[in-house]
Amino acid sequence: MINGFSWPRWTRLVIAGCVWIFGAIGLQAESPLSSNGKLVQFERDIAPIFRDRCLDCHGPEEAKNDFRIDDPESLANYIEPGDAGSSSLYTDYLAAADEEMLMPPQSHKGPLSPAELALVRYWIDEGADWPESVKILKATAVETAALSTQTQPPAGLIERLFAAQGFLHPATVHFPVALFLLGAGFVVVGWKWPALGTQIPLACLWLGAASSIAASLMGWAFATERGYGAWNRFDADAMDGEIFWHRWSAVIVTILAISFSIVALKALRTNSVKLTRVWKIGLIVCALIVGAVGHQGGEMTYGKDFYPKMFRILTGTQP
Repeated sequence: MINGFSWPRWTRLVIAGCVWIFGAIGLQAESPLSSNGKLVQFERDIAPIFRDRCLDCHGPEEAKNDFRIDDPESLANYIEPGDAGSSSLYTDYLAAADEEMLMPPQSHKGPLSPAELALVRYWIDEGADWPESVKILKATAVETAALSTQTQPPAGLIERLFAAQGFLHPATVHFPVALFLLGAGFVVVGWKWPALGTQIPLACLWLGAASSIAASLMGWAFATERGYGAWNRFDADAMDGEIFWHRWSAVIVTILAISFSIVALKALRTNSVKLTRVWKIGLIVCALIVGAVGHQGGEMTYGKDFYPKMFRILTGTQP
């Protein structure tokens, strides 16, 4: 009864029923739990994080260290469902105390925010459920443009110069590879025609040593831009990665090239046959190592199937 007015019985029943129905609908819509009782939902909460922060470096187009964030089987190697504290994805990378291991790096829209970390941790603790129907797809052009603004460039002038020169690495790295291979080839040719076995290899060794120094410096800077982290890593976890052996094999080539260049200079001054033999053999060693480093760099850039695909096309077996 309101101010002496009493609603008819059937009206009160209808109003009560509507209140109950809409109240139930409202409670269901406001519930944060999924249909299987999970608080964190992969499609709504986790997939956007993986897509926006990880897919550029660990997706179908480029999978650094052979890890793909869009592949449940690949991700399963780094996750212990129900225990985020034992999951290397979370402890060794996303929430790592070591800045060099922290993923994604600052140059690639990282690291994750506390809210994003909390979502990933809780998702793993709840069992790391990934519905088969959910796919992690590349962001649209508009979304990618918006996300690119999150990347923070180095602040200081020296840091900016070092980072900028790293972009020349893809162009410069071909110089030492070509020079060492060419010089080693003329050393071999010199066994048959001695007139060709000294001057050209000597020039290739010296130029190759100089260009290898430049390429290594640029590679150190470019590694951060590409999301590989800094170059100075010696720990066991880093040694398992392909990038570790790629960068340090290049450093070894540079050191050897400098050493054999000094030997060659001394051999030239003293006219020593023994030292001449040493630097020529050293040039062949440098050519072998730098060839392997270049091959590995190609696989890291274009994928491990790049060269096998070439041979399949050549032999007509490529579908």
